Order: sequence, then C-alpha cells, then structure tokens
Amino acid sequence: MRFPLDDYMDSDVAYLVGLITARGTIMETSGVRQLTIEFPYSSLEAQGISSTFDQETAIRLGLNDIRERLLDLLDTDISIIRREGGVDFVIRFMRNSMIWRNILLLTAGAMSYPYFRVPDVFFDESLPKEWQREFVRGYADVAGNIRHANRYVDGRHRVRLDVLNYPVNWEVPVQLCTLLQEHLDVPVQLITWGHPNLGRDFREHQINIFARPFLKVGFSFEHKQKILEEFVAWDAKNTRDAGYDPCPGIRHIHDPKPHDPRENSRDRLDTRLVGNHYNAYWQICKALGCTRVPPAGTQLSMEFVEDTDPGSELR
Repeated sequence: MRFPLDDYMDSDVAYLVGLITARGTIMETSGVRQLTIEFPYSSLEAQGISSTFDQETAIRLGLNDIRERLLDLLDTDISIIRREGGVDFVIRFMRNSMIWRNILLLTAGAMSYPYFRVPDVFFDESLPKEWQREFVRGYADVAGNIRHANRYVDGRHRVRLDVLNYPVNWEVPVQLCTLLQEHLDVPVQLITWGHPNLGRDFREHQINIFARPFLKVGFSFEHKQKILEEFVAWDAKNTRDAGYDPCPGIRHIHDPKPHDPRENSRDRLDTRLVGNHYNAYWQICKALGCTRVPPAGTQLSMEFVEDTDPGSELR
C-alpha cells in the first residue's frame, strides 16, 4: 500500500533526512530514543578568495539557524555539543512520536550513516523538486566542502560532496549523482573514488560539482553560500565559458592505471568491485549501477567494448 507523500514528507523533513544520510546516528535502547548528527569542522570551515568573516561566529550562527528549523519540525530537545573535530546535534525523543517513526521508515531500519542510502522516495517522479533540493542541501550542509583549493585545472571552482568510505555504502555516490543529474538538472563533473586503482587508497569519495550549477542547491550556512556566490561571480569574469555538461556516463581512458593488490580487498570494497581493475572513475560508477550513456549521436573516437568484465577498457 502506498501512502500519500505529504503524509510524511515535506521540505523540512527532506532537509532533515539529508542531514541524517550524511552523518546521522540513530539509537533506541530501553525507551531512550536519540538522533545524533555530526557536523565535521572540515565541512563547516570554508575558504573563499577575498571573503572575510569570523569563521567561529559564522559557524555558530549557521548552526543555531539549523537548530531553530529542526526545533519547529521535531518539537523536542536539541543540544549542540562541541567536540574535537566538529559539532554534534544531539536530539532526544521522549515519545515514540510520528516524526520518530518517519525517520525509522525513511532510513529503512539502518541506524548509522555507513549504512544509510538515499531513500527511494527522493527518486519518485511525483516528489516536488524543492523537496529533492532540500535533501541535497541538508547533505551538503553536513558533508559538502567549498574551498578555493577545490578548483579545477581550468580555474573554475567546485563544490565537493564527501561520502565516507565504508564497504557497505559504495553506491551512495552514484545515488547522489543520479539525484543531482537526472532529477535536479545539476550536472556532476565526476566522482573521485577512494579506490586504490585511482591513487587515493581508501579515502572518502568526492562528488565534484562546479560552483555555478550548484547554485540551484546552495547551502543553509550563510558564509558557505556567500563563498559559493563569490566563486560563481569570479568564474564568470576570469575563466573561459567551457559549459557545464553533465557526466556522460562513458569517457575516454587516457591514463591506464597500474594494478594494485588491494583491488582484491573484501574488507574494504563493495562485493561488486572485488577482484576487478579500473582505469577510470566512470567504470566504478558503472559497476555500482550508473545507467548513463553518452547522448545519441555522440561519436567516440574509440569504441567502448561491453563484456562481462566491469573493468573493461576503451580500446
């Protein structure tokens, strides 16, 4: 039986679920119900070009604004706890309320961010685009970083959405990319995978989005939003208009990667990746469910050969 979406979803709930998916932990023991959302300093602190502001004050004001928004939604106690490396929202529910049940429904029984997925409801064609944007904005407020150092080789600035690397959540970057490109018309440049074939060991995965198209999503933190707008204005004046096409799903391989014994790591890799060699980011995306293909009429100078090997190359 399908329930009407507006029975349990709106823009505020979507934003909360974005926060939870990025860095949430749910605990329910002996009648104690608690939700913790971790805000790492690495995503709270932002670096612009010429923007000047007090980071500590900007972060505090931004966190308070988010807390007020969640208080209106949850009608329960929210504590802000500072710790080494970040700030936690600790939310306690005194009763088995409807919002608590909705959280458990939307997280499909998972209890912490290594196991969360993008809930299926956000891919529903009938869901308002604004609710999808609020989900991504919530995710970006917690796990999105915006820095001058993130710029591409041609000088254009980028936002990065981080997905921490666990063996059970490798498809989350593909889900986020699908939501951005297929539903919100926000092009993704590429996904930088934390895979040893790509020279990043097992570090976090990074979804790279140019600043200008990311304006469709934006940040709730005022200082991060101002830096985003500064980057967009700077890029318009100082970089060549190279366009912002979405990832086509298949690209040429220019730099074959060396084999690495960690390709066989069952402790660190999704089972679909174990034992396979990859030369490009999009090959990993394909193995994890990406269905994008280059637009009809696009000619590749080299042919992509489909076979049973997820690590097949352009040749």
